Amino acid sequence: MPRNINTNYYIRKQDLEKDFLDNLQQRRIDEKFSYIGKQQANTWINLCKSPEYDYYRISKNLLQNHVENFVADHTGDVNIIVLGPGDALKEKIVVDCLREKHRVHLFFVDTSKEILNIAIKNTEDSDVLKEVFVADLMQFKHIKHLSRYVKKYYSATNFFVFLGNTLGNYPPAMMLKTIRNAMIPGDKILIGVHAKSAGNIEEEATQIHEIIKGYNNSTLREHILALLSEAHIEATDGIIEIEFNKNKHFPQMGAIEQYFCFGRNKVVTYNGEDIYFGKGERILVSYSNKYTFESLDYRNILTSHGLHVIKHAEDDTGKCYQMLCELA
Repeated sequence: MPRNINTNYYIRKQDLEKDFLDNLQQRRIDEKFSYIGKQQANTWINLCKSPEYDYYRISKNLLQNHVENFVADHTGDVNIIVLGPGDALKEKIVVDCLREKHRVHLFFVDTSKEILNIAIKNTEDSDVLKEVFVADLMQFKHIKHLSRYVKKYYSATNFFVFLGNTLGNYPPAMMLKTIRNAMIPGDKILIGVHAKSAGNIEEEATQIHEIIKGYNNSTLREHILALLSEAHIEATDGIIEIEFNKNKHFPQMGAIEQYFCFGRNKVVTYNGEDIYFGKGERILVSYSNKYTFESLDYRNILTSHGLHVIKHAEDDTGKCYQMLCELA
């Protein structure tokens, strides 16, 4: 991390190692591990740049077209708190728009130090005060504490930025609890999600086929294998399988799920423990909720979890949706 950037640690290396071991034993790897490590972070950035994966480009264009409307009503100094910045180029659009009229302080929050370094590098020319927080987005106490810290020391309105379908990559109820607990009246949050248009059975089948096709690409496989390399699981150990299923807890949502299926027996040793995988066993390595505009209406899910939608925008392809929210 650059010397002039203050870094605050809320999670330790040994905590992450324990969590990853638990994940392997449970056959389900948390989203945060997709970005921890240089190889993992770099393959994610390569995915964002890949023409095979269009969600990134579409969501960035949507934000560029609507950012002025999203921030138009803001008054006074602002603390921009970015939850899961990725390469931070989308978030930079918000920062640069707000700093035209307001004094801005910028804070990046992620579990991955590598991602935080990339975010800082990509916002070097945004002349604002910056701090980073190494924290687990699933730990609502971490996020609540750092948001109070920011509010106390910088005396400005907190404006949270939560783009890239990060909400869709975590259990929605738990993540919305984290957000709700971090905010106080007057704070705002800009949320981005991936979407799937509603339609008849035939139209839905076509959409699902296209979604799966979009995830079945070499750049994404490289990223998943980088994640598994932490446990010394290699491409020759099995295959990646992609499915589209209904979300078990929120039936209005669909979810793209990616599994690594072992083609042979393997013993994985991690952090001093042996984990046994049999041929045909699977690890859930990634999932991404896809919400429908018509059958769900995000206001219902968000309102039931304590948030109120102020403004929203959707792209022409029906793949992305962005919402500016406050506490209900």
